[in-house]
Amino acid sequence: MKPISQLWRRLRAISPASVVAAVTLVALTVIIAWSVLPQSVSLEVGQLAKRDIDAPRTIVNRPATERLQEEARRTYVRNAPNDPANYEINPAYAYMAEEAVEAAFNAVHQARHDAGSGASAAQVGRAAFNGLESNPMNLTEAELTALARIEPSQLDAARQIAVSLTASTMRNVRISEDNLQQVRAGVTDDLTRLGLAPEWNAAVTAVVSKAISPNLALDLARVERAAAEEADRVQPVYVFKGQNIIRRGDVADADQIAILEDLGLLGAGRNVMGWFSVAGLVGMGMLYVGAYGRSFTRRVPLDARVLALVAIACAVVLLAAGLLTSLVQAQLAAQLVPTAFATMVVSALVSLEVALTLNIPLSVLVGIVLGGNAFPMLVSLAAGAAGAYSVSGLKDRVSMTRAVAYIGVAMSLASVLYGLVTRDGEVMTVWYAGWANGIISTVMTLGSLPFFEALFGMTSPMRLLELSNPSHPLLKRLLIEAPGTYHHSILVANLAETAAQAVGADALLVRVGALYHDVGKLKRPYFFVENQFAQGNPHDKISPALSTLVITSHAKDGVDLARAHRLPPAVVDIIRQHHGTGLVSYFYHRATTESKDSAVDEEDFRYPGPVPQTTEAAIVMLADAVEAAVRSLSDTSPWQIKNAVRKVIWGKLNDGQLDQCNLTLRDLNSIQNAFLEVLSGVYHERVEYPDLPVRSRAEGEGEAADADGDNQQADGGASQPGADGSHQQGGVAGVEPDDAQ
Repeated sequence: MKPISQLWRRLRAISPASVVAAVTLVALTVIIAWSVLPQSVSLEVGQLAKRDIDAPRTIVNRPATERLQEEARRTYVRNAPNDPANYEINPAYAYMAEEAVEAAFNAVHQARHDAGSGASAAQVGRAAFNGLESNPMNLTEAELTALARIEPSQLDAARQIAVSLTASTMRNVRISEDNLQQVRAGVTDDLTRLGLAPEWNAAVTAVVSKAISPNLALDLARVERAAAEEADRVQPVYVFKGQNIIRRGDVADADQIAILEDLGLLGAGRNVMGWFSVAGLVGMGMLYVGAYGRSFTRRVPLDARVLALVAIACAVVLLAAGLLTSLVQAQLAAQLVPTAFATMVVSALVSLEVALTLNIPLSVLVGIVLGGNAFPMLVSLAAGAAGAYSVSGLKDRVSMTRAVAYIGVAMSLASVLYGLVTRDGEVMTVWYAGWANGIISTVMTLGSLPFFEALFGMTSPMRLLELSNPSHPLLKRLLIEAPGTYHHSILVANLAETAAQAVGADALLVRVGALYHDVGKLKRPYFFVENQFAQGNPHDKISPALSTLVITSHAKDGVDLARAHRLPPAVVDIIRQHHGTGLVSYFYHRATTESKDSAVDEEDFRYPGPVPQTTEAAIVMLADAVEAAVRSLSDTSPWQIKNAVRKVIWGKLNDGQLDQCNLTLRDLNSIQNAFLEVLSGVYHERVEYPDLPVRSRAEGEGEAADADGDNQQADGGASQPGADGSHQQGGVAGVEPDDAQ
């Protein structure tokens, strides 16, 4: 049981993000491998095919090409003897000719020695003819007799000249049956040139001429090389992508088995390396996105929800790419793959940075699915980037239609430019398909955003715009049941939105979070001073500790209400964190004053937290505190407002409320300036209105003009409207400046 418990603890320690990453790796690998890797079959020669098998890619038909090459090789070898270029001088023929000449002269010399000095030339010639063991030159007795007439003292010299001429001729002159007589005819002149006495020229010429014979032999090595070159010049036979290799029910022959093997379709285990390779490519893409997100997108943590969204978006795109490859031609398929759908969804729900980062590896994988060409990668990059930018900072659903133009222009331009660079006219002819892609991707994004928002708890700008509508049930309740809180939230939203824009935070999320940050006060609205109209303060009747509990519970109550109305998690987090672990100082001070004898624990008078975890939550906290502080000022001069704002911001910083968000000191300074800009427009200087005498009915002919010039019906002078439209009692209307003026 102990190993099982240890394994269970290890499994529980695995983070959800790791699980999502592993599932994503497996899912995308399966999708791409299914589209790219060929399906293996188990088939042998003589077996029946169980299904039609088509070539997944273009390859050389090796068996057919090898047969053509072998036929070309045989044809050349068969015709090689007819080509003189294939013949070379064979040194063996020279050696044999030399030996034959030597044998003739030796036979004469030996015969002369044997016959003695008194023998005649005829006797020597007859003896030499009889003494030749072999006569390869077919010398006659007369020719040997003529050779025997050479003086004994000159016979050796004649022999050397004859052997030398024979050797040089047989080694250096290409002799065939065609030029044999021509070569023999030149022997007499060659002997004379070599210094042979003219009287002996005829006898030696007869011997040398018969020794000279064709000396050419077929060069087998040359023939083999030439035959191989001839075979290489054979044009290969191709099996084209989509071409049928074997039909269902046909008997497989050796050629078909060889083609299946070359395609990697034969045997289930042959695709193992292909699967590992696809997994490696997918893993590299995931590592790229993860490394970028970990290093640079600090405002958008790549948690399990984000990874799951990215995985589903990528899977949809790659599935579409795999389906299109089997339906339309490659160039058109590249134009129709909805890569922009993935980047638009991620840009709308996560961030533009993550979408652009995802676009690069996704485009590479799309290119691999579509055959590994550069064109699908290029148009996918263009479409993905255009789609991501088109939905960045989206304000409404209608403006999302601009994505069609963005994507259409980007893909059309990429197609035309690629076609011009590569001179591929077929690519340029499908430029219009980019506009269809823009429409498809936009429609897919619009239709899927609500589902992704609900499934992953993410929020698109359009959802936030819907929540900012005053007709939302929570905001309507706030206006009716807690009007003071509602107007406070409106001013906080204005402050927070301006500050968010100053520091580059999500201004729309900040505004919506500020509008809903105090919805928890709906549970007990009259316990908050801004909603106490002409009734007593209930806190005067309860203890400071109980008052603190009531006040601090509005954050938790707000979270409950927000979840009940299905507000996005980002807004719920702002509601929970907008007070952080701040101190309820008023009731803490009351408690310390009333409990002089016992110590008061400060922690009992703090909000439960947590402190703001994001820049947006921190901005709402600061805006909420600043608005409350400035509203409580009796003197709203610019100097006093500036001091109050500065005191609130640095007080939150010193209290540790900003420790876990990404705000810097420079950001705090920008936020302070943004607050002052908004507050200076609210608490501006006003001109004091003078009291105006009320004219009599007779003077005004039954009508009285109010301070704004609007004629109101007077009721016997009993009441007159003031400058703000409210009626004042008495004979003289005391006009007071309006707070909103």
